[in-house]
Amino acid sequence: MHRSFVWILILLSVSPAFAETPPANPFHRFFGEWTLKNDAWSHNWGGGQEDIKIPNHYTVSRPLNTHNSVLSEVDTPPKGHILWTYNPVQKTVHHLSSFGDIRIGVGEGTVDADGNLKLKVSFEGEAPGTYRLYTYEWINDDEYRLRSVQYDSKDVATGLFYSGTFVRKK
Repeated sequence: MHRSFVWILILLSVSPAFAETPPANPFHRFFGEWTLKNDAWSHNWGGGQEDIKIPNHYTVSRPLNTHNSVLSEVDTPPKGHILWTYNPVQKTVHHLSSFGDIRIGVGEGTVDADGNLKLKVSFEGEAPGTYRLYTYEWINDDEYRLRSVQYDSKDVATGLFYSGTFVRKK
């Protein structure tokens, strides 16, 4: 019996060397501090496309305590946050966000091997059945483009959108 106990201790002491490396966080490319490239932002809220400047935009994105999540805090009005979690079994991303006092977003989507995201998100206070399709496409390791396009309840794009390119702060 004593020998069995010794073997168990030996196996336990060397098992970390053989442990499987945890998978990389699928959102790792987003970790860091971000701002808008050239302060540039485009949108259409119903009055046609506008290209505006939003100086000093600041977002910080960091992992939480798992290998499948990221929390992004936006410190530019309207202040808010975005939480993404990845379900490795279903290969889906879950989105939860809150901006201002009542802009709550809930959705689901995918992330590819390069870290590009596609999400379908519905928001509190918007017409039932409407949603936004978000794409986050990486341009390089320090730059990605965000585009959000609104759709009506019949899956037709309404023409409303917003878009910007984010760059990593050095």
